[in-house]
Amino acid sequence: RTGPRHSAGATLIVGMILLLLLTAISLTSLKAIKTDERLAGNLQDRHVAFQAAEAALREAEAYLDRPSLPPAVQNKVYEYGDPGNPGPLELTSANAKEYDDALEGTSARPLYIIERMNGAEGREQSARLGDPPRWIVPYRTTALAVGGSPNTRVVLQTTFRRNER
Repeated sequence: RTGPRHSAGATLIVGMILLLLLTAISLTSLKAIKTDERLAGNLQDRHVAFQAAEAALREAEAYLDRPSLPPAVQNKVYEYGDPGNPGPLELTSANAKEYDDALEGTSARPLYIIERMNGAEGREQSARLGDPPRWIVPYRTTALAVGGSPNTRVVLQTTFRRNER
């Protein structure tokens, strides 16, 4: 029996199989799109945290560039290498300086500490004749910032040479 009724049943089965395959492909594509969106969001959050950490480092360097450190910063200056110093991921508002301004897109203000690197000081002679030599002291600044999610954390460090006047 190879009449029209028999081939109509086969066409129905082939059509159902093709419809099932198209549904599986569509669901896989939707899952991949959702994963890509999540990755893009995480990357954006990391960029926000990175920029917040950079802003905190610039604030610390601006304080170090002043003739004297304000009291709010002085009590957050540690001696480099001291075992009691907080680690980069252990910074809290109790042991680190909070960034002065609120930043858009972050769930908390960035934190930073300044470490005086004793033993690495040096004198620097001015290029101008008659100027006294300057005493240069290096400082290491460490900043911890979070993005929109507190789970997105970025730690940055810089070394800054400060003229001790």
